[in-house]
Amino acid sequence: MRFRGLAANDPTVAQYQLWIFDAERDEAYPVDGGVFDVPAQAEGDVIVRIDPRLPISRATAFAITVEQPGGVVVSSRGRLPLLATLP
Repeated sequence: MRFRGLAANDPTVAQYQLWIFDAERDEAYPVDGGVFDVPAQAEGDVIVRIDPRLPISRATAFAITVEQPGGVVVSSRGRLPLLATLP
């Protein structure tokens, strides 16, 4: 997945976590797509590998949250800098 404009993070304080919403699952529990960092020296786009922890049948949306280092199992979505739905 390609991102532009995400602020750099300190991975010892917080990391970005990718979430995948699946039409076959309760939207209260999106699938963890992996954690990632945006380095301070990053210029332009940041490319992130999607690594879903469970099989995805039909993705309907993707979200990025800011979480504790290593990520979480279930996000409160308290810090949600990005949400993108699929047509």
